Amino acid sequence: MRRVGIALALLFAASVPVSAQSISAPSTDGIGVPGVGIGIICNTSEQAERFVSLRAAGTAAGQALDVVNTEVKDAQACGVAAIAFLRDQTVKTRPMGDRLVQIVRINIVAGFNGTGWQRASAIAIQYAVIEAEGQSI
Repeated sequence: MRRVGIALALLFAASVPVSAQSISAPSTDGIGVPGVGIGIICNTSEQAERFVSLRAAGTAAGQALDVVNTEVKDAQACGVAAIAFLRDQTVKTRPMGDRLVQIVRINIVAGFNGTGWQRASAIAIQYAVIEAEGQSI
């Protein structure tokens, strides 16, 4: 599934702005809540946290992905993907600029390969960066 994510990243990198709010999910934090979207996914929660930290410090999204992937010596650690997923659990909530984002453990059930959806052959656990819903004060 990681290969699908990288292929999707290449397909969408030029046409989709890389942003944390691209993946959408219902506002509940319940396990198994379905979602579909395009956004940032990483192999580990630490990689997703590093991405968020870089973005919060003002690093451009594409550059932040490059930094994370270079640091972990894995060009496929984090990327942009169009996926169908089941939400598992929120790992952390962090500020990123003027909004909050959640790092959420997800189970990918399908990925978009540029022409159609491809069902995941096995459970693919990833960590998504999702904009948190809530109210500002």
